[in-house]
Amino acid sequence: AAKLPANAATNIVVNISQSAQTANIGYTGGTLSAAATIEIGGSKGSQQLSLANGSTVANIAAAINTVKVATGVSATVSGGAISINSTDYGSKQFVNIKTLSGVFTTSATSDAGRDAIATVNGAAAQVNGLGVTVRNANLDISFNLNSAINTNAGTTSFYVTGGGAQFALGSRVTENDKAAIGIGSVTTASLGDSNNGFLSSLASGQSNSLSAKNLTTAQTILDEAVSQVSTLRGRLGAFQKFEISSTVNNLNVALENASSAQSAIRDTDFASTTASLTRSQILSQAATTVLSQANAQPQQALRLLQG
Repeated sequence: AAKLPANAATNIVVNISQSAQTANIGYTGGTLSAAATIEIGGSKGSQQLSLANGSTVANIAAAINTVKVATGVSATVSGGAISINSTDYGSKQFVNIKTLSGVFTTSATSDAGRDAIATVNGAAAQVNGLGVTVRNANLDISFNLNSAINTNAGTTSFYVTGGGAQFALGSRVTENDKAAIGIGSVTTASLGDSNNGFLSSLASGQSNSLSAKNLTTAQTILDEAVSQVSTLRGRLGAFQKFEISSTVNNLNVALENASSAQSAIRDTDFASTTASLTRSQILSQAATTVLSQANAQPQQALRLLQG
């Protein structure tokens, strides 16, 4: 949602001062000279792996990747080394490696990821991994950083040409009295995320359908879709309660005050008119009384002369 003065496009400038990272631990021990048992832990859980004597770096990486859905930790081979990373970005992600038996040489026993640091139009944004959110009076926006922007950091920009539904909530048509709310797409092709997939991929014949037996990923997609719909419902409810309802209440109070003032003014006019009428009646009665008394005196004198 965005306020667009004069319905013009608004430029959104995003500055990334720190890129998001995954948690990372390196393994440089090469082929195992003896069997080892390790415990791999991540944001989704932990698993024990039994590595046989003579396991190569490719064998070790393959063993870690077989449980990445359960741990949230994956491994990639580069030369004779292994890079063990969390599958997602952000400070909530971590990798723990504990050697239970044997020798397993790593650069560290634990590491945590980090969130990107970003500003949007100069305002500090809330960031969770690659997800950026800004909410203020003029802009309510959420988006994800792609890998190129995250890696290179720096500044990028885009334009918003539609701000959602616009509401004029004040007694005057000004920018300060306007409110806007936009509703993101809730189609099956939009609910979900690009990492795990979208709700449409659960349909029959698609990559994450129930018949494909990829139930863990399907559950992750459903959880993300439910979270997105719940967030949208919360935004709509908050907008109705705190923007529209509060404005309606304020306008009702203003109407009541105006009606009270109008009634007081009318009551004041009635009292003034009544006072003027009473004054006129008193003056009229006094004049009549004086005139009758003035006429009575000559008549009395005439009666005395006649007598």
